[in-house]
Amino acid sequence: MERNPQSRSDENKVRQRLEECLHHAHELEQATRAPASLPRTDEPARMSVPLHESLLPGSVLTTLFRNPKTDRTITFKREELTELDAMTSDYLLNYYQSLSLFTGDDAERLRACLDASVRRHYQLLRHSDWRAHVFGYEVAHEVALLRALLQLRLLIECAEILTPPLLTVKCIGEEEFDLIDDLHSLNRLLVFSLWGRLMEGASELLAYGSLSICISGLAARLDEAQALFESGYAASNGDPDVFLGWLGKGGGRKAMDQVRNILRQADKQGIHEILALYTRHALDLGLQPVAVEFVRQTLQSFAATLSNLDGRISEAERRRTAVLTAQFTEVSRNYAVDFAARAADPGVSEEDLNTILKELDAMVGLESVKTEVRRAANFARMQVVRRQQGLPTVRASLHSVFFGNPGTGKTTVARFMGRIYKSLGLLRRGHVIECDRGRLVAEYVGQTAVRTHAAIDAALDGILFIDEAYALAGRGAEDFGSEAIETLIKRMEDDRDRLIVIVAGYTRPMEQFIASNPGLESRFTNYLKFPDYQPAELQEIFHRMAAQSGLVCSPEAEKQAQQVFENLYARRNEQFGNAREMRNFFETAVRNQSSRLVASSRFDREALTSLLPEDLPTDFGNTIPAPSEIKPSASRIAPRPG
Repeated sequence: MERNPQSRSDENKVRQRLEECLHHAHELEQATRAPASLPRTDEPARMSVPLHESLLPGSVLTTLFRNPKTDRTITFKREELTELDAMTSDYLLNYYQSLSLFTGDDAERLRACLDASVRRHYQLLRHSDWRAHVFGYEVAHEVALLRALLQLRLLIECAEILTPPLLTVKCIGEEEFDLIDDLHSLNRLLVFSLWGRLMEGASELLAYGSLSICISGLAARLDEAQALFESGYAASNGDPDVFLGWLGKGGGRKAMDQVRNILRQADKQGIHEILALYTRHALDLGLQPVAVEFVRQTLQSFAATLSNLDGRISEAERRRTAVLTAQFTEVSRNYAVDFAARAADPGVSEEDLNTILKELDAMVGLESVKTEVRRAANFARMQVVRRQQGLPTVRASLHSVFFGNPGTGKTTVARFMGRIYKSLGLLRRGHVIECDRGRLVAEYVGQTAVRTHAAIDAALDGILFIDEAYALAGRGAEDFGSEAIETLIKRMEDDRDRLIVIVAGYTRPMEQFIASNPGLESRFTNYLKFPDYQPAELQEIFHRMAAQSGLVCSPEAEKQAQQVFENLYARRNEQFGNAREMRNFFETAVRNQSSRLVASSRFDREALTSLLPEDLPTDFGNTIPAPSEIKPSASRIAPRPG
């Protein structure tokens, strides 16, 4: 599948901005390194680390884990992430290692990394009372700033351990970039830029103290970080007056002046632009939006604490913090959109496509449907190959009409179509938004178009599946359903490269619906008939439901069920529920079995796993009236140029 890359000039601009930022970050690293002559304390480390404490929330750590088959990070639901935050890092590492998401060596490296960050935090806080007294801030503010800096560093370190090496290198233009090293550099530039912006009107004493926190929190090695952080205490032997006298004579200002000079040169790159470059690398690494949102929250917390370091915040500082917050939020939201829309591999993914088609083949029955879906997939696949080889492609509509009774797998097949088109790169997300008349049509003038646009917007880069679509038409001139249809037709054309619409419902009403509007007839060019399940297929569906619950039918029950399904099929009509009928039949049988077991007081394993003839509902479906003549509709799913 042909990618949608930036033009060469745009790519060169990104590369140039990135190189400039990395250059300034390297200058900052050199300017803030601890010289060999730096005074150091000889005090032994004294600390007590709480057991199982981690600077990285469980929800963030877990989203760094990758599926070993695809190398993609793992997505969790919002409620699952909340539960993960309550779990210890040890438990999470043990559990996900047992699922083979990473090796034992990687688990040990992660444990060492998490533990080292906590230890560093506690060790750097030695003499925090002295620094707070000298520089005029609260100890709690130093604790918060150091924690934020160590969290930002820890996130990158854990991502490095869990990311396959081949995924950590990215070519932009003709230049190769190390994504992990660059994230550390961009993080450094972000932090110092925030310091420069928020400490602009602060006293030299407060600026120096806050810069010391930044330098120590960003240092690569603990011994260097500690030497830098405690140099003032060591040089003055803990005497605040001696230290202030040294600082007043210009001591320690060289590094601060160097940092300010570098930041003046780097100032043309806005802080939000630096964060955007950071998130670009995060996207190339496949980091989940949860991780980037954690970066946003941590930077925002860091900025808020820094601006209020001395307990006083001016209106100018308040405005600067508000602007930064808005910029960070925008970058994080854009990242979530980009992550959701980006296909991991926009070319033909043979493994993914074959896996999806195997799952499709595993469905009961629907052989004609499976054949047509494969034809549609093959057509789409060949367009990808043609495009890759520079050949013209056939522009064909992928919008489809699914005919059939309820319970014949229409929604399930629509989901397969979304996954197939995503694997081929034709859809970026491949998700399915299900809706009906109630979601599209409003009760008041002017509201239907709004509702319909909202549903379509939610389905962009995926499939909009409209069940019983004929309910939108044929209700009179004053009905607002026609407004939904016209809105849908226009968006199908305007967003044809980002939207596939599938309408579904009973056969005859759907034929009338499509014929009712020339716009619908011209845009829906693929028609697929979903037949009712045959008696043997109904029995197989029932068997699968039973097997999923650990139940087996006795031979006598098998024979009785077969007769029930044959009678059910013979008496079916357009309201026949197919697989839904099997769900009702199975649940009735389980309830009957439960009553039988309670009456007999027999609860052994064999009894609990067996369905007997008396468990099966014998009168099931007898209330369905005899059918009128059923004329199957021909399938027309073959794509036509549109």
